[in-house]
Amino acid sequence: MKLLIILLIIIAGNYNDPVSISKLETQTVSNPDDIQPRLELADIFLSQENFKEAKKYLLQTQKIMETFDVDSCNAKYFYLWGLYYDLYGNIPSAQRYYSKTVECDSNYYDAWRNQGYIYEIFGNYDKMLYCFRRALKTTIDSAGTYYDMGVTCDYLDSLQLAIKYYNAAFDYGEVYPQAYMNIGIDWGMLGYDDSASYYFNKAVEAGLRSPELFYNIGIIMFESGASDEAMDNFMKTLSVDPDYSPAKLQIGNVYELYGDSGMAKVYFEEFVKTAPLIYRDDINRVKEKLLQYNKK
Repeated sequence: MKLLIILLIIIAGNYNDPVSISKLETQTVSNPDDIQPRLELADIFLSQENFKEAKKYLLQTQKIMETFDVDSCNAKYFYLWGLYYDLYGNIPSAQRYYSKTVECDSNYYDAWRNQGYIYEIFGNYDKMLYCFRRALKTTIDSAGTYYDMGVTCDYLDSLQLAIKYYNAAFDYGEVYPQAYMNIGIDWGMLGYDDSASYYFNKAVEAGLRSPELFYNIGIIMFESGASDEAMDNFMKTLSVDPDYSPAKLQIGNVYELYGDSGMAKVYFEEFVKTAPLIYRDDINRVKEKLLQYNKK
């Protein structure tokens, strides 16, 4: 089965508070050697992706730390530089500052978690899981961190452990529709189609409408012999994402099962035209099938 995973990113809260910003800016004027209001302003402006203002206050902080007798191992200062570079797309610099953050404060969970996301980019899933486990020790978002650990275990093909972590996220009262889908995927990969269907339905009930969800439900239905339900879900997949090429392949397969070679050919041709190269084997197989169709 071609089953996909969605990664949940926890979004920071809204700090766009003009009154707070004004008060902090006043403090920076009246206290030219106080780094705290400058760090708070940098934090706020980073949350708004106002990089110019964030950098201004980080540089002011840097100058104060270099000029006055200020603790040079300030975890928040290093973290905000890491976040600045992270949001700006300078991953090596972000990683360097996140590492400095946890050197100063090994319990700085946001730095551990953001490092985990960076390791995901490079496919280093063992280190990714290590970072999330370190973040879990002190985080205020245990549910989200457990979810991320579940996703990481899916990357590592540790499916039973992934299911354990997803369920741990639910223990904190959070409802992640994506987690229901991912648990369903894992049970399907383990060969428990009934359990997979149960969790896919939980994801639907929780309001998830993603092409991956409907596609995976369609796969389970098709493999169980429920071709009409499979077709319905593959069509739902395309209603959410008309460019979702794997669904076109499966719709062609269902039409072929129905004996409707004309419609099967239409969807097979669409699949060949739109599928990315990761489906090269399927593309070549369908091309061979189309050659046979065209000979008829």
